[in-house]
Amino acid sequence: MSKFDSDVDAVLAGDGPIPRESVLLWIEGTTDSDLSGLSKLYRLTDQGYHRIQPELGIELTCSLIQRYLLGCIRERVTGNEEILERFEAAQSLHFWLRHLLGMEGGSAVITKAAHAVTQLFVEGDEDIRYVIETAFLEHALETAALRPYFEHWASDPILQAAWAPALEWGKAHPDFMWGLSQRSDRSKWE
Repeated sequence: MSKFDSDVDAVLAGDGPIPRESVLLWIEGTTDSDLSGLSKLYRLTDQGYHRIQPELGIELTCSLIQRYLLGCIRERVTGNEEILERFEAAQSLHFWLRHLLGMEGGSAVITKAAHAVTQLFVEGDEDIRYVIETAFLEHALETAALRPYFEHWASDPILQAAWAPALEWGKAHPDFMWGLSQRSDRSKWE
């Protein structure tokens, strides 16, 4: 539990402006192993982003999102409704990268995230590798524009075994998961 939990809880419950300096302090003071704290900050950058004054910016926001989602994949927390489970985090990682396509500064963020995912895959155990391959990579490779960020997997002996079937899946199901998510989002408003 973070020493900032009560402060973040208070701003999540409120509707007033949030000083950027406070958010920076909370982000810098929350370790990668504190998934509860990162979860609150992740929600804050979603639900309260427009209230952060001045704006937090893409680099800091995306760095936090990456830390949280990869931490969830790494740590395998279950039974905690405030922290994403592994497969949910992998799916969110895919949707986040898909969302970044075409955004100003998005390519640099995707590049950093692709390297971090690669590192987690290489360093991870069999369970982590399975989640990354089946819940993230297969679906990320459904989007042709995301494929170049992961092409280096094709020539690496460790990564190649996951790359080939994931690419085959992706090519056979173009933007399938993204399309499902978009239909689901639209149905919320109908």
